[in-house]
Amino acid sequence: MIESLLPYRSDFPEAVAALDAWQRDAATRRARLTLAQMPLSIGVMGQIKAGKSSFLNQLLFGGQPVLPEAATPKTANLTRIRYQEQPTFVAHCYSPQAWAALEQIAASNRDDPSADAARELVTAARRTHGDGIAAQLAQGTFTLHARDVGELLGRIDDYVGADGRFSALVESSELALPLPELEGIEIVDTPGLNDPVVSRTDKTRQYMAQCDVVFFFSRASSLLDESDQQLLATQLPAKGVKRLILVATQFDAAILDDGFDRQSLHECENRLRERLSAHAGRILTQLAAQRERQGFPEVAALLREIGAPIFASTFAHAFAVLPQAQWSDKHRYIHQQFLELAEDAWAGQYPTAADWERIGGFAALTQALAQARADKEAILAAQRASTEAELTRNLQHLLSNLRDQANDRLTFLKTHELADLDAHAQKTRKRLKAIADTLSGFVLERANTARAEARRMRNAAREGAIRARTLEERTGYETHWHSVKVSDSVWYKPWTWGDYHYESYSTTTTYRYLAVSDAIEQLRSYFDTMRTELLRFFDRLIAPDTLSAGLRRELLSVLDTRSEAFDPLGLRALVESTLARLAWPKLELAAPDPSSALSGFAAEVRNSSETAALRERVTQVAQELEETLVMNLDHAVQAACTQLDALANELQSALSQSLTADLDRLAAAMADKNHQIARLEALLAEIDRIRRELSSRAE
Repeated sequence: MIESLLPYRSDFPEAVAALDAWQRDAATRRARLTLAQMPLSIGVMGQIKAGKSSFLNQLLFGGQPVLPEAATPKTANLTRIRYQEQPTFVAHCYSPQAWAALEQIAASNRDDPSADAARELVTAARRTHGDGIAAQLAQGTFTLHARDVGELLGRIDDYVGADGRFSALVESSELALPLPELEGIEIVDTPGLNDPVVSRTDKTRQYMAQCDVVFFFSRASSLLDESDQQLLATQLPAKGVKRLILVATQFDAAILDDGFDRQSLHECENRLRERLSAHAGRILTQLAAQRERQGFPEVAALLREIGAPIFASTFAHAFAVLPQAQWSDKHRYIHQQFLELAEDAWAGQYPTAADWERIGGFAALTQALAQARADKEAILAAQRASTEAELTRNLQHLLSNLRDQANDRLTFLKTHELADLDAHAQKTRKRLKAIADTLSGFVLERANTARAEARRMRNAAREGAIRARTLEERTGYETHWHSVKVSDSVWYKPWTWGDYHYESYSTTTTYRYLAVSDAIEQLRSYFDTMRTELLRFFDRLIAPDTLSAGLRRELLSVLDTRSEAFDPLGLRALVESTLARLAWPKLELAAPDPSSALSGFAAEVRNSSETAALRERVTQVAQELEETLVMNLDHAVQAACTQLDALANELQSALSQSLTADLDRLAAAMADKNHQIARLEALLAEIDRIRRELSSRAE
């Protein structure tokens, strides 16, 4: 529609330029609201061997092994899967700094899972690459392209497999596949361990914060155990996730463990669902209270909203949907165990196809995924409608502005001669000075208010920094295995003398620690919260839209009191076009990376000296963030106020220049009056046609 107005650019350059800017803005904003630009982001969390990859392969890809399944903790890395026409895999290596921190942990005397994982990684990398680790890390990324999905999946084992040549060096990876199941969604599959590398833990949280829905997979036989609780604390971000769904996996194994004590499958299943749901409720309530005490209310609310877990089993699902010819040896073994259990404890009541489907739980999982998709689309639809309404209002305003200028010029051409132009110019310039004085007063008042408000924001930044540096201790759990030599000798059986065997048992101990991930989360949350407050402050007082709207209000108040000597519409349109092309102040606050400042610490800090060092470093980083915020605020406000002071002084000149150019165009039009009248009438007709079409679309 707007293209038909472009031939009039030379007649009304500012007004047509504003329409061009609107068109670029509309294209950008609409692109952000397409499914291609804003896919449903699905996060996947769970320990190694919790079955998360196999579940999603079944749920989303019909059983194809699309999501790589890490065989050991050391090969687990954050993997992002998305749609793309060209099958591509990208492996991102550790940075040299992150690898140095990992080697430091591996060389320490620490005895905890994170240190063990670090030693595994370093040992594997040295065994494969020797002294060439630095050269491999220097490459940064490895990129693979393939002709089809099968070829690509067959080549990535070197980077994600248990014994892959580069697996130990890969921090995260991306998998882009031309699968229709991936259109409109992306999947973030997270490593299921307490990562020894702070940078990787932080990157996991950053990715998870962008997820709309997160599936947390926990084995039904050990639902939400200490490892799961620590994983939630480590990987779940403080903000961003909209919905968390708990999936109790391997439900078939829990039934096999409990089935011999029950009279039937239904009794066993119902008791398990009831007992495990109550257990999950208690754990989630405790975790929510803990996170709330630590200053993360959004995480607490997310945990409280989970509700009962979804019980699921990939084996049961396979029994329900796959013919026996497609079962693996493991499928046949599990199925035979159920048959023996039914024969021995359930009076021969064997599971039916409906039983397998119910135990599989895929109907509930599919429904949860469909609901998440529907919610995402509903949100996008509302955003699209709101955006389109706003774009239409803005376009109508710009069209009205162009029409006012064109109509004013047309009226002048019809009612005046060239000799009248000087008198018209004198009247307009006199009126323009009064308008410029009023607008300048408004601009100066905004600048003074901004200076006063900036002082309040500095105090808020200082108070927030104090809260950000306060760390609470966590409770961790360690399991230790012991072997005891037990004699098998019987005194009256001499041939048994000297015989013995070993018996194993475990003990679980607790310890207190500071989580570096908590410190990073609090520092980043502090900066993001203050950044949002500063941007709101800026938008409220001196942002372009605020200033433009305020100036328009001031302009209307001035024009309402003017004489009726000539129609004010043309003058208002001229002033608005001038304001539209002025340079406005901007506030830009780049977010720092607090994780790099804490990269020298282990993921869990336990002993008193390291705890004190961490607290001191967090205090220092919080102060640095505060100084960064205040410095950026002061710089932006000073620059904006200087710009506003200059704008107040230059308004008269800018309006005069616009008026002079407009009068020159009017004089040229007077020299070819008849042609210009016809041209302007055609422009008005075209604008009215566009406005009618916009109105009919809105209806």
